[in-house]
Amino acid sequence: MATLMTNRATPLAQSSANAVDAIDAITALNSIDIDVTGRLLMLASSNLPIGSYTYSQGIEPAIESGLICDEASSLEFMSDYLALALCRYELPLLALMMAALMSDDNALADALGADYHASRESKEFVYESSQLALSLSAWLGDVLELDVPDRLLAHGFLPLFAHISSYWQLEPAQAMTTYAFGQIENMVLAAVKTVPLGQMAGQRIIWQLQQLLSERIPPLAASVQQSFLQVQKLSLAANSLEETSILKLNLLYQELHMSANLPNLAILSCQHERQYSRLFRS
Repeated sequence: MATLMTNRATPLAQSSANAVDAIDAITALNSIDIDVTGRLLMLASSNLPIGSYTYSQGIEPAIESGLICDEASSLEFMSDYLALALCRYELPLLALMMAALMSDDNALADALGADYHASRESKEFVYESSQLALSLSAWLGDVLELDVPDRLLAHGFLPLFAHISSYWQLEPAQAMTTYAFGQIENMVLAAVKTVPLGQMAGQRIIWQLQQLLSERIPPLAASVQQSFLQVQKLSLAANSLEETSILKLNLLYQELHMSANLPNLAILSCQHERQYSRLFRS
C-alpha cells in the first residue's frame, strides 16, 4: 500500500526522481494501452475466440440473389449494412448497454438485451447470436477463467459483448469499433470466398468501411452518452422497475432514432435457410 511521505530530496535528486517517475508513468501507460489493444484485437477476431467466420451475416444469400456480384456491389451492400444495421441499431444499443451496466442500471441493461434478442428476425440470425454467445462464454471460462452466469447468455451475443466490454472498462467508442470491425471483416471474407473477389479487392472494401466507421462512431458514442444521461435524470411515473426500464428504452430509441427494422435482410436470411448449396450458416 502506498504511503504519503514528505519529500526531503535535494533539487538535483528531485529532478532525477521526477525524470524516473515520468519514465515509469509513461511505461505504465504504454503497458495499459498495449493490454487494452490486445483485448480489443482478440474480441475483433473473426477466427478466435468465437468462430464467427462460419457465418456470412447475409452475404451468401445476397450473392445467390444477385445483389452482390463484384467489388462495387459488395461495398454498396456492406455500406448499407454498416449504416442501417450497425450505426442505426446495434452500435448505439451496445453503447447504451455499457452505460447502463456501468451505472448499475441492470434493469435497463436487461430490457435492452431482450430487445436485441427480439430483433433477430430469422431462425438463422437467432441461432447465430446464441451460438456466438456460447462460444464467447466458453472462451471467457477456459481462457480468462471468468464464470459467465447462464442468464447473461439468454439474450445472445451483443449483450454478452457489452458485459465483457464494461467488465474490462473499455471506452464505448472502443467497444463499438471492435464489434463493428469484427462484423465487417467477417462479411468481407465471406465475399472474397464466395463472389469470389481478389484479396486486394477485399482489402479496399475493408479500408473504405473502416474509414466510414472512424467518421461515424465518435459522434454516435457522444450522442448515446448525452441521451443516456438526460433520460437517467428524468422522473418517470411507472408502477414497477421493469415498466420504468421500458419507458427509458422507448425514450432512448426515439431520441437516438434507433430501429432494427430491416425486412429485406430478414427475407434474405429466410431464403438462405432453404438455399440448396451454401458454405455459411447465415
